[in-house]
Amino acid sequence: MSETIWNVWKMTTFGLLLVGATALVTTLVMTYRAEHDDLKQTGAASHANASARKASAPSQLEVAACQAYAQQRTEDKTMAVSKDIASGDPSDAGVGAAGGAIAGGGIDAGRGAAAHDAQYLAAYRSCIRQKGY
Repeated sequence: MSETIWNVWKMTTFGLLLVGATALVTTLVMTYRAEHDDLKQTGAASHANASARKASAPSQLEVAACQAYAQQRTEDKTMAVSKDIASGDPSDAGVGAAGGAIAGGGIDAGRGAAAHDAQYLAAYRSCIRQKGY
């Protein structure tokens, strides 16, 4: 008379508890492993990438060097113009410069400065990019 009665709802409850316990243990183990792997990688990465983290912004010396480079690159062009002016009559240079500004109605007066600024910025950006920033 040892007849066993299988209750479907009891077996479903035990099955769900077993699945839940398995999911919980798996989650806890994987979280533990992920945290320790991250700590190992973070420690190794911090030593390996220390110079990369420091180099996220250029130093003052690098900025000054690139500014000097850009200034030198733009002065070469302006020096050629000033040498041409210096070799001629000084009064002609003043009349020519003023005449150009007046003839354009003052509109052309700032274009030389804007072109110089654009050349300076292009040279500066090129230098910074070459340094890896």
